[in-house]
Amino acid sequence: MKRLVAILSAFALCLPVFAQNEPSTFESDETQQVSQSLSLEQCKSLAVQNNAKIRNAELDIEAAELTKKGVFTKYFPQVSIKGGAFKATDPLLDMDMGKGNVNVDFGNLAMNNVFTTLYNVYGPYIDANVNVKGLDDGIVGGVMAVQPVFVGGRIVNGNKLAGLGVEAAKLQTEMARNETDLKTEELYWTIISLQEKKKIITSVNQLLDTLYRDASGAVDAGVIHRNDLLKVTLKQSEMKSNELKLNNGIRLAKSALCQHIGITYDENMVLSDTIGDIPNPSIYRVDHTEAIKGRIEYQLLDLSTDAERLKKKLIVGEALPQIAVGAGYTCNTLMDKFKTNGLVFATLSIPISDWWEKSYDIKKQELNCTKAENQRRDLDEQMLLQMQMAWNDLNESYSQVLLTQQTAETATENLNLSTDNYNAGMVSMSDVLEAQALLQQAQSQLADDKVDYMIKLTKYKQLTRQ
Repeated sequence: MKRLVAILSAFALCLPVFAQNEPSTFESDETQQVSQSLSLEQCKSLAVQNNAKIRNAELDIEAAELTKKGVFTKYFPQVSIKGGAFKATDPLLDMDMGKGNVNVDFGNLAMNNVFTTLYNVYGPYIDANVNVKGLDDGIVGGVMAVQPVFVGGRIVNGNKLAGLGVEAAKLQTEMARNETDLKTEELYWTIISLQEKKKIITSVNQLLDTLYRDASGAVDAGVIHRNDLLKVTLKQSEMKSNELKLNNGIRLAKSALCQHIGITYDENMVLSDTIGDIPNPSIYRVDHTEAIKGRIEYQLLDLSTDAERLKKKLIVGEALPQIAVGAGYTCNTLMDKFKTNGLVFATLSIPISDWWEKSYDIKKQELNCTKAENQRRDLDEQMLLQMQMAWNDLNESYSQVLLTQQTAETATENLNLSTDNYNAGMVSMSDVLEAQALLQQAQSQLADDKVDYMIKLTKYKQLTRQ
């Protein structure tokens, strides 16, 4: 029951509806019809499908893939459409043009042609200065496409960094699945353990019923005192109380499992797997130095180190020259007529003063790269230690199971001997009840030890990527 409380305490708040709709005590459901049977693998599959943490991790993968697609668009030309209109209170062009002063450049070929023509026709007849005004309103617009040719490798490295983000999201999802599998096994085997203990109580009750009948007959015959019969009665009451607690615990554990795997609670649910003879852990022993390379954490550390290197390249790229080519198409009504024009161009940008600032940013990023390498080496050692500790725990658990099995076998022999001696009048009822209590304790401990072993085996297999 202590193990049950420790494992299921986090799920207690998840059962408000159950607490409202169910009675405070649970009756035996042996007479109820079984509605469904679930194996451990089925529970794991349902947990993967319905667990909120895994669903969110899968959404993170989709988000990372969308980010990667967004960065990929940087390979293509950047197209933009711009337009504008203006109305000035005074003409933007207001100048005096004297006789012979025809070398005027208005920055617009059409305007230059107009004023050159006017001067050639009417210039000889003009003795005074000419005042020219224009551009008091107009509409301009155009479409422009710019294709980056070289931007310091930022587009390529940015796409690589986005790809690392997708890989990291997938690894995080796999890690969430492993955590969900381990939690599923803990809940599943806990229920199996409680059900085994219920079988033990059923067996004890059968023994107590037999002892009660024998003791009643012996009391009526005056062979034993009524106190012996009272001891059996008290033990039967104790077993009923324990059975009630176990029924409550099984119902609570099943509720927690149903919530974890995302199905509706079913009090008649049956778990089909059982813990039989546990396997020797030696068959799962692997080389930890080789196994560490397959660890999700190891791969995430690789991605983190690569990401820091790419960030450094992105900073360096900001200080490199940038080359781009483009083309555009413009239109305007600046000369009171609709005019269109096309153009192509190339640009070259060479940052000069930015190198000073970027040199410090590059050095700072180099420190981040060094930190990532140091963290990786440190975590590698921690993961090796973690696998070794998991292996030690697994072996200790296996040894404990073997020891408890021997204890249970001895307790069984002791109970059989005490029962025979009691029937022969050589020992008292207290001796039989004590032997029965020792057997019950050993069998309950064996069920707990087997569950502990199965959970530790799963953890070790996960840590070694089996």
